[in-house]
Amino acid sequence: MISLLRALLVGIGLSCQVTVSADELTYGEMVRAKLASGLTNMSFGLVEIPKNMINTSNETNALLGVTGGLMKGTLHTVGRLLAGGLDFLTFPVPSQPITHPTYVWQQFNVDTSYGPFFDMSRKPPVTKSATTMPPVGNPPVRVRQP
Repeated sequence: MISLLRALLVGIGLSCQVTVSADELTYGEMVRAKLASGLTNMSFGLVEIPKNMINTSNETNALLGVTGGLMKGTLHTVGRLLAGGLDFLTFPVPSQPITHPTYVWQQFNVDTSYGPFFDMSRKPPVTKSATTMPPVGNPPVRVRQP
């Protein structure tokens, strides 16, 4: 009876074929990416603090960059640590990582965003192109020649 049940389960398993196109990720790739992003975000979440201090300083001024960037970076550190923990705990569920950009060092001048939670699409996440950094300092002054 048990061997018949095993044969039936093997037959059902072999008859269920999943076709994946070249631009879609497999289950193993999605699980591996989610596990890697979870572990990485839990390990390197503290990098959000200097990242946000630098980005806020470049957008406004150094004083606001240090104070506001520190607060913003602390909030993003907590968010990245919690999202990394959730990705780590639920890595067998093949969903996209929660944080965007996935790793803190990707697109360093882009603010971190979160969600959608448990996006089950098999397409690789689309990364937005990073915007160019604004110039630091005063813009050049044009002198008119008589």
